[in-house]
Amino acid sequence: MKAASFQSGVIVALLTGAGLAQTTLHTTTTLVVVPTLVQTSSKEPAFSLTAEDFILTDNGVPQRVTLEEETKRPLSLVVLMQTGGVARGQFASYANLETMLASLLSGAPGGAPNRVSIVNFDSRPEAASPFTSDVAQWKEAIDKPDQGDGGAAIFDGIAYALDLMKKEPVGNRRAILLISQERDDSSKTPMKEIVRDLGETNTAVYSVTFSAQKTEAKLAFKDPPHLNPPLQVIPSDSPIHIGNDPARPIQGYFKLDAPLRLIFGAMQKNLSAEVADLSGGESMSFDGRGELENDINVLSNHIRNSYLLSFTPTSTEPGPHTIKVSLPKHPEMVVSARTSY
Repeated sequence: MKAASFQSGVIVALLTGAGLAQTTLHTTTTLVVVPTLVQTSSKEPAFSLTAEDFILTDNGVPQRVTLEEETKRPLSLVVLMQTGGVARGQFASYANLETMLASLLSGAPGGAPNRVSIVNFDSRPEAASPFTSDVAQWKEAIDKPDQGDGGAAIFDGIAYALDLMKKEPVGNRRAILLISQERDDSSKTPMKEIVRDLGETNTAVYSVTFSAQKTEAKLAFKDPPHLNPPLQVIPSDSPIHIGNDPARPIQGYFKLDAPLRLIFGAMQKNLSAEVADLSGGESMSFDGRGELENDINVLSNHIRNSYLLSFTPTSTEPGPHTIKVSLPKHPEMVVSARTSY
């Protein structure tokens, strides 16, 4: 598995009986980029570290690490926003999203502009907006999205976003902001393919998730009757009645499948968070506009203050490689970085 590859031609002279022949051999050098967040025990970003502070191993073998200023590289960001399934129950939380993204895109003065593309998804990813540094032009579509169908194909959406990333400049930082429920619903893309492409494109995923079960339970109370019909209507001549009015017909309680899914869903893995952690990104959760705004502010701060490590692997062994980043001189600090490529 590779990250960013650069080919160099080497001219080799071969002396043969027929004379001097020339042939070209091609070697491939792989540059692996590892965005790394370092925090103090109180969860504040740590500054002033140097390359010598970091130990990075590739399959257990220490590597020579280069450290550069993260803000020198422009950011290519895909915002992957769920609009299908029960996401309509969180649309009110999206209302200020355009302003939040504008803050995230603000770069260093005089630097190359950061760029964003917006992708909505339900049972499949929809067409993406072109990459732009002026997210305000998509304000209406971001803050007031159209409701999708009943699906939430998260992995298919990530795969679509990674295809967009492959067309962005190689030198750019690359990140996906995933705003969705926790669990994938009906994707055709396997997780192993996602992990491979994340490594090859040097993309970090930052997931901000809501609970589909909690959202569905809330919708069961808020939706009009035609969206959440009663289980049954008990006729007025039934001996069963509520209160002191036996003549009043009784509507059955709302369907119990939502609270039951709430119970069973809690026992299933948060795969969105798992993908984020594998990529070296972060995962957070929200339930309402205020929490979403706070989460994106925190992630914006972390993206701006990450260290950008890179190395050329000493091993050319094919297949997945395991990365580990540590700070032996600062054991009190917390390090977050991608774990494979």
